[in-house]
Amino acid sequence: MVPPKRAARIAAAVSIALVGVYVAGTLVIVSPATPVRGAVVAAAGPYFTQKWNVFAPSIMKTNITFSVQAQWRDADGKLVKSDWVNVTKLEQQAVSGHAEPSRIQKSSWNAMLAYNTRYLALDAKQREIVRDTFIQRADGGGYRAQSAESLIADLDAVSTTPGPGQGDIVRFLRYDYMLKEYATAFSTAYFDQDVERVRWRIDRTRPNDFENRFSEEQQFDDTAVTFGWRHVDDVIDPETLGVYRDVIARYGGAR
Repeated sequence: MVPPKRAARIAAAVSIALVGVYVAGTLVIVSPATPVRGAVVAAAGPYFTQKWNVFAPSIMKTNITFSVQAQWRDADGKLVKSDWVNVTKLEQQAVSGHAEPSRIQKSSWNAMLAYNTRYLALDAKQREIVRDTFIQRADGGGYRAQSAESLIADLDAVSTTPGPGQGDIVRFLRYDYMLKEYATAFSTAYFDQDVERVRWRIDRTRPNDFENRFSEEQQFDDTAVTFGWRHVDDVIDPETLGVYRDVIARYGGAR
């Protein structure tokens, strides 16, 4: 058995050695770049290195917003086009001052990100098609929504992705339909009109980098992706419409 005094001396010596190695390693890491520094950083990295994203793991450099536009018929039967309404901006008005806002206060933002992910999964020619209008002439006059079957066929015909799979196409069209439903309910509640068509736009703005934060000149150009008109072919449940009207009023967007 090791005597207590000897054990204490051994423990103290080991502790001093460990502290010495730690201090020496720290000095090497903060020193100018050398082969020795590279080796030490590589060895210590998995255990001691900290990065800025420890505190902000998913920081966004671009501001993304979702806007909708609607059309309806006036008393003479002519189509009336609304102004663009920035839904994300309305939601953000209700978020101010809340550290953990409710999901309903960023529903359009979440939906837009999911929709954009599915849009970017398509080929370039497919993206061009889905940015177009999904409306066609109906038999006997009037208009109707383009069928899902014809849309799938059109998108599949221009696919450059090898293989027979249509998964990306179907996933996008399902979300496109969902977003049409959302835009219809929102526009009907917001404009208080019998909406016939809706479309939406994704806007991106990026502020200047930190080094150019005081510059009055804009470093990055704003971009926008506008999707074509979608025909409204469903009846909105009055209870659902009431919920949207209440939410819009609470957002401060009531007309």
